[in-house]
Amino acid sequence: MVHRLLWRALRFVLAPLLMAVGVAALLGKVWLVSSGPFVEALEPYPYCAEAEHALAEDRVADALELAEAGECATVAAAARVRWDALSAQLDRCWQGVWTGRGEAAAGVGCAIASDLLVFGDVRDLTIQAFAWGQGDATDPVLIGLSTAGIALTFVPHVGAGNALLKGARRAGALSTGLARNVTVLVRQRAWPALAGLFTDVGRIGTKLGPARATRALAYADDTAEMATLARFVETAPHPIVGLRLGGKRVASIADDAVYRAGLERGPAGLQLVAERGGAALLARQPLLIWAAKSVVKHPEALATFMAALATWLLRWASWPVVLGASVTLVSLGLILWPRRTRRRRVSARRLLGNRPRATA
Repeated sequence: MVHRLLWRALRFVLAPLLMAVGVAALLGKVWLVSSGPFVEALEPYPYCAEAEHALAEDRVADALELAEAGECATVAAAARVRWDALSAQLDRCWQGVWTGRGEAAAGVGCAIASDLLVFGDVRDLTIQAFAWGQGDATDPVLIGLSTAGIALTFVPHVGAGNALLKGARRAGALSTGLARNVTVLVRQRAWPALAGLFTDVGRIGTKLGPARATRALAYADDTAEMATLARFVETAPHPIVGLRLGGKRVASIADDAVYRAGLERGPAGLQLVAERGGAALLARQPLLIWAAKSVVKHPEALATFMAALATWLLRWASWPVVLGASVTLVSLGLILWPRRTRRRRVSARRLLGNRPRATA
């Protein structure tokens, strides 16, 4: 008798629970698909493998940046050894000072160091004048930047920005739009606007250093985008990697948590968060937060758990799996659902059996 009561009680609890889980799984999958896509559903980006591939192709700067973003200690150490080779640095530095050109850290750094002095601006104007005298092509952007550098000699905080722009121009990393913008500002003698541009570029150089800053400047096409880029570089982790994998749209992501989530998933994740912003994070969905707040006093922990569970469902469970599991759970619930029909029939028979039979 006791076992029967326990079994009936278990059926009263287990049957509706199985049915509720089955229906919830199906509705959850529908909600996730209809309100997605979400960053959490994407696979993590293979930073270490990509860093090893870049190092094998002698793209040392790319390898170092990828390894640092993916926290790949072994690859990062190997890339840093090759990046910091002393003899190569001295050779590139010498070339950077006298030619104003530099493709690696030392060459760019020494070229920019010479541009911080009037020597660099005079050198570049002399080179351009000699080219013009020989009938060769000249670079109006370098001429404009050198002219601006001389004009703004007594504004110390803009010198680094001007030098970085010249380094980016020589390296081919200055966008066509920004080059045109600089040329127009110089022709108009818009020194305040140029000073603002040089200040933003200098902020990027302070955060990244000369070589990496030169690569970052390629992602701005005008002065407004340069200001946005400077803010992004100052606040975001591994900004060069984010820009290289996601393009300049990534610079508009103001939320650090959103950017980090996209960066972890590589190009697809960065593109998703650039398009959808915070809505691309499953953990920030209002439905999950509301459900967590209505259950516990610490909704953040429960919301994180629910987001992780939903992530698993979204990533691994395909529609056939979800449908099959839902139908199975609901069917089990229906099978275990307590039935009272038999008891009612037995009670009815007993009642009829206790009635006095009619006499003829």
